[in-house]
Amino acid sequence: MKTVLKKYILPTVLAAGVFTGCTSNFEEINNDPNKPTNEELLADGNLVNGFFPQLSRSIYFNFDNSNWKWQVQQNLNGDVFSGYMAPPTPFAANSNATHYNLIWNFWPWSIGYENVMSPANAIDLISEDLTPRLYSPALVLKVLGMHRMTDIYGPIPYVDYGSPEVTYDKQSEIYDKFFAELDLAIANIGDNPEQIPTFSAVDDLYQGDFLMWKKLAASLKLRLAMRISNVAPDKAKQYAEEAVATGVFEGDDIARVNASIVHPLATISEGWGDIKMGADMESILTGYSDPRTAVYFTEAGGPEDGSPIKTGFAGVRSGIDLPDGRGDYQYYSRINPDFINQTTNIVLMTSAEVYFLRAEAALKGWNVGGTAQALYEEGVRQSFTQHGIADQADAYLADDTSVPADYVDVSDATYGTDYSIEAASDVTIKYDASRALEQIITQKWIAMFPEGMEAWAEYRRTGFPHIFPVKYNKSNGDVPAGETIKRLRYPDGEAVNNATSYANGIKNLEAESTHKVTSPISGSVDAGGTSLWWDVD
Repeated sequence: MKTVLKKYILPTVLAAGVFTGCTSNFEEINNDPNKPTNEELLADGNLVNGFFPQLSRSIYFNFDNSNWKWQVQQNLNGDVFSGYMAPPTPFAANSNATHYNLIWNFWPWSIGYENVMSPANAIDLISEDLTPRLYSPALVLKVLGMHRMTDIYGPIPYVDYGSPEVTYDKQSEIYDKFFAELDLAIANIGDNPEQIPTFSAVDDLYQGDFLMWKKLAASLKLRLAMRISNVAPDKAKQYAEEAVATGVFEGDDIARVNASIVHPLATISEGWGDIKMGADMESILTGYSDPRTAVYFTEAGGPEDGSPIKTGFAGVRSGIDLPDGRGDYQYYSRINPDFINQTTNIVLMTSAEVYFLRAEAALKGWNVGGTAQALYEEGVRQSFTQHGIADQADAYLADDTSVPADYVDVSDATYGTDYSIEAASDVTIKYDASRALEQIITQKWIAMFPEGMEAWAEYRRTGFPHIFPVKYNKSNGDVPAGETIKRLRYPDGEAVNNATSYANGIKNLEAESTHKVTSPISGSVDAGGTSLWWDVD
């Protein structure tokens, strides 16, 4: 793990190579009377600005257009575990993460520390006291990136990151730090912040609009409040109500990375053919006759004779044994290139998600500015509006008969397999108070696509939407038969390179987990089946 010690002075940070995007020849500049001084660089934010592109482009990672890193960081982990997608490719001889054989557990860790924490910590060193407004967006991005990481692994080094001793903090302590950092960001921005021109030029999200950063901070605070709502309900209520009072996303508010980077999902789907619609997506979207189906995915294709594999949409079930090569699965529904292509901006958070978060909070009786039903319906409407189908929202919301469909894998007949399965739920669309939580989370799941990491976290927290079990569990007991994956094991090197800290992390994981599994691989509760602190159901 790369760490940057707090005691280092700025020139040491630069010399260590942590700085990204600014000059590496700092001493020469410092001695040139025609160039700005250290103080001038600090004052106008130029040094800080150099770190922002790396930070903002590493949440949904494709900072250096290394599409394969995103594939093993997110796509073949959270995007699959959430039920969103599944590969048609028999990676690792049909024994991989889709079967709970966690062979790609290193990359979320590596990217989290090298591409999120490293630039965020450098910004901390440079600007915390000098330019607190400039420091605030970095705090928001750091929390946005690192909550994903702790929600993947559990205890991680965070609270005192950068200190000489690496400590795996309890997840409860990490969340306390998240809320404190978001509150600090909100306070530093204030109510009427002036723009900083040099920052506006490098701000991939809001072009220097600090009030939108404040809204994102409050919206993220609401997301994290709901995440802990089952394990720390009093804190969650306080934070959720504070977030809404501060001002969260509404209308067409969105967190989108407006940068000239390749959207990795476009490459994986359209360029490589390595990911398809998931069976759960097919079941829920086609069962609901959801107009977003055609927004997100293409219809199934066919061999060269033009005969489609299946009329309409076809998803791949997770954890199946695929034929040599891709077989017929190469023709199943792919990501619609009109929805995501290589120039599509990466979306990190939407107002639709925020309305669903508020709907769940209202269901608990919290003061979040609306009823559960009204906020649920507005979440659906905002999702439809986002995708250009606003005129179809009212009819969709009035549907009280459509339910998820049985999944029928047409390749069963070709390969003699039995991958078809009955629908996992019969929940409808029209608001029903008796099943409101399932409806809210199911519709949020649809609306957040393709952000599989967040969808997987919410599935673990709530159990919704009901998704299909993997067909073949090849985890060797790391995830018990009949159960779903709860987390990734720590990277293998941690037990060797940070043995003492790793052991402390296992201790903290065990202390906070309500569902412990002893892994035959790690010999401890460092298992894919061990639940996280906030996952108490």
